Amino acid sequence: MSVRLTMTAKREIWGALFIFPAMVWILVFNIYPMLNAFYLSLTRYDLLRPPEFIGFENYAALFSDERFWLVFRNTFAYAFGRGIPLVLLALLIALILSRPFPFCDLYRTLYFTPVVLSGVVVSIVWALLYSPTGLVNQIIGIFTNGAPVYWLTQAETAPLAIIIMAVWQSAGFYMIVFIAGLQGIPAEFYEAAAIDGATGWQRFRHITVPLLQPATLFVTVICLINGFQAFTYQFVMTNGGPSDATNVLSLLIYQTGLQYLKMGLAAAMSLVLFAAILLLTLVQLRISRSEDISYT
Repeated sequence: MSVRLTMTAKREIWGALFIFPAMVWILVFNIYPMLNAFYLSLTRYDLLRPPEFIGFENYAALFSDERFWLVFRNTFAYAFGRGIPLVLLALLIALILSRPFPFCDLYRTLYFTPVVLSGVVVSIVWALLYSPTGLVNQIIGIFTNGAPVYWLTQAETAPLAIIIMAVWQSAGFYMIVFIAGLQGIPAEFYEAAAIDGATGWQRFRHITVPLLQPATLFVTVICLINGFQAFTYQFVMTNGGPSDATNVLSLLIYQTGLQYLKMGLAAAMSLVLFAAILLLTLVQLRISRSEDISYT
């Protein structure tokens, strides 16, 4: 007996066949590693012997470790210390460059160029700029005539130095996102507001800010997630020093797992980092959630 498939059933089968490779990819490279990381977090594993199941001892040791909490606070400080200025600066640049003027495209390209550079290369170059005889101290010396600042070897200045460099390199990417959002706002809204006598600040506050909310939410979420996943700058420029002042969770996970060969503890750290990022993202989505925007 032959079975005739309806058109809907055929479409569902073809759809399942098309998404099957993507589902396999997600299962193999996303779901399985997460489950395996959770299993490893419940073991004592040094890469030399088979994992030994120890339950939640790694988590207990983690939450009683003062160094872990110091690095955890450093990660939050870096993510928000980089994120807030980055969002504001990218928005400011986007507001300036979203209007046509001579050489506008050239300026956009110049601001975006640092984004495509390697983080390792940028870190090495900025480490030279921050050196006692580097360009940064040379410029500061013109105005202060004082001793050079040891940017990367002092606990007070090293975090700030890395944040400044991170903002410089990343601003161009978020600028492009904001420009796309600004160009998606209908010009008729601004024209109608101008006819009604609204000032530039009123147009920005009551038109630009509300209608730019989807782009702002995207930029904020991605910016903070990238901040929590920071590794390259801290590893290349300071290796987490001085005295763990610039150490962050991703770098501590690397040090714990691959330098100290405590893979179980490193897996527990990675899951705590994942939980922190997930919770922060959900909070941002909850706070920033709004109704669908309609231009009609």
